[in-house]
Amino acid sequence: MKYLITIMAVLLILLLVSLWVGHGSYPAKWQLEDEIKAMQQQNEQQRELNRQIRAELEDAQSGNAAVEERARSELGMIRNRETFYEVILDKKEESPRAVLPSENPSTSATE
Repeated sequence: MKYLITIMAVLLILLLVSLWVGHGSYPAKWQLEDEIKAMQQQNEQQRELNRQIRAELEDAQSGNAAVEERARSELGMIRNRETFYEVILDKKEESPRAVLPSENPSTSATE
């Protein structure tokens, strides 16, 4: 009987060890679940990218408006008899203040 209890205890220990170490163990399962989550996130990002590309392709096939818009924004192209104006805002000031001709900035600072 003593040998039977010892053998059963050893088998129980081996089963518990196999549960926590090696192939099919809990840590391996958790690692695979983390990999699945990462792949699902990557798949979702790829789906979004595919959706954007599909929308751009449909716009390009539907007419010239999308092509013209892209040429204007990315390549800086303009049509004939158009004038290009570039507005550069000063980053230091959030809202530019218009100076009236009657105001002189040098005299208003000393008053």
